Amino acid sequence: MVSRRKRLIALLLGLSLLALLTGCGQSQPGKGESSQKSDAVSLTYLEGQIITTADPAQHTDESSMIAVVNLYDPLLYPKDQEGSMAPGPSVADSWTPSPDGKTYTFQLHQGIKFHDATELTADDVVFSMQRMLALKKGFSWLWSGVLKPENVQAKDRYTVVFQLDKPYAPFLSTLEQLFVVNKKLVTANKQAGNFGDNGDYGVAYLERHDAGSGPYTMGSFSKDSELVLNKFKDYWRGWKPGQVDVVHYKVVKEEATQKTVLLSNQADMIDQWHSAEFYADLKSKPGIAVQESPSVQLFQVSLNTQKAPLDDIHFRQAVTYAFDYDAAAQSIFGGAAVAQGPVPIKTLWHNDAIPAFKRDLDKARQELAQSKYKPGQYKLDYLYINTNEQERQTGLLLQQNLKDLGIEVNLIGQPWAQITQAAAKLETTPHMVAVFDTLKYPHPDSHTFGIYHSSAKGSYRATAWLQNTDIDKILEQARQATDPKDQESLYKEAQQKIVDQFPNLFIVNPTHRIAMHDYVKGYRYVGLLGYDVNFYDFSIQK
Repeated sequence: MVSRRKRLIALLLGLSLLALLTGCGQSQPGKGESSQKSDAVSLTYLEGQIITTADPAQHTDESSMIAVVNLYDPLLYPKDQEGSMAPGPSVADSWTPSPDGKTYTFQLHQGIKFHDATELTADDVVFSMQRMLALKKGFSWLWSGVLKPENVQAKDRYTVVFQLDKPYAPFLSTLEQLFVVNKKLVTANKQAGNFGDNGDYGVAYLERHDAGSGPYTMGSFSKDSELVLNKFKDYWRGWKPGQVDVVHYKVVKEEATQKTVLLSNQADMIDQWHSAEFYADLKSKPGIAVQESPSVQLFQVSLNTQKAPLDDIHFRQAVTYAFDYDAAAQSIFGGAAVAQGPVPIKTLWHNDAIPAFKRDLDKARQELAQSKYKPGQYKLDYLYINTNEQERQTGLLLQQNLKDLGIEVNLIGQPWAQITQAAAKLETTPHMVAVFDTLKYPHPDSHTFGIYHSSAKGSYRATAWLQNTDIDKILEQARQATDPKDQESLYKEAQQKIVDQFPNLFIVNPTHRIAMHDYVKGYRYVGLLGYDVNFYDFSIQK
């Protein structure tokens, strides 16, 4: 009865959304080409979570990254056409590092236009980095402690120099997260704020406008419902027939509704956050293509190391050994690879000596016996995205597994926005949080320093709240090493040290799946957060 009621509700939601999508018409165009043209090539993409921001100094998750990568250009872009995540030319044509690894000089591509037709110059790159460092949000942590704002300088109109405080191994890789904003436009629209002459640094303005040079302009934006993107006809990389002119990037949270809308031809493509069974069903439908690729993503469940009873390493080990990783990999994730530590297996310098965990109930009981806590003392809260079926099923499996130890698990499903809010403070972070974590830049630093260094706390990625001076020291040494062999050795050592602390359940490196109508061409899996949904790469061939 309950399942029938749920199906009925999902159907009604789907029908309501169909009516909305059919009747919504065209949105108001931005500064790009008009979305009212009858011959415009349009694409509707469905996203299962809110589009948290379109500000390139504040984005952290996939939905916001998709917005940013379509509105702005990064200083460096992954070599995706070569099948690589390594940094390649974009706004910067070339670069030269100093022998000591502390100074980087970039030559910019000349003639790139912002959406207001002004030219992108070195001053804009300097302003963009200084804005990131000042706001201290988004991916600003990538350069915190290694780069001072005054040490980013425009040598001439097309030359930018970064003078680092110390060598920083992943520096070039991190610049795939430095997106360039229009200094003149942002400054002209600043409001009163806490940043001196820069006011609010344009934060309020960029909530509903863009200041980019990317392939699309912002037509309209409501983070809970839709971002409309319009083709920027003067985009510096040019355009070819069939590329997408207008994108309707819509928020549709219900899995069943996404499927209904896709199969009824009211959407062209849907996101990656669904179960293997969901995509298997879509794959059987005529006209639907499901692309499957090995991923550089990690699905893990954090164990809050600062919250009783998980502040006890023996209790964490008991939880770790009680979980059935093989069952999760096969039954929930459709044959995914069981993870081997904190870094995805296909990432540079993954420590292959770290074995995958397996369920060992005897070992779990031995560890629990050594803990200062008894099984029934605490009920463990497990937080997951309420629309993500794989996270829910993982919670149910964990609940069942830990029952064998006499440990009770309480499943709490919440919207993504509430999860990120809870993760911001130790006192609001629950015992366990389910996290899909994609590489943010093509380097093991992303899944080591970016999650387990003490400075990473306060992010949804770092809900283990691990504080370990030995790990901090090794990661800092790895970042400062100039010899790649030393870097590799240190990052591998850090991975083992992290595993030894049992801060997370390292569950799987999932297979990446995404579904679209077979007339959508040009999609390719990149691996880096959001980069594979750059609509500029897509075309419609019906």
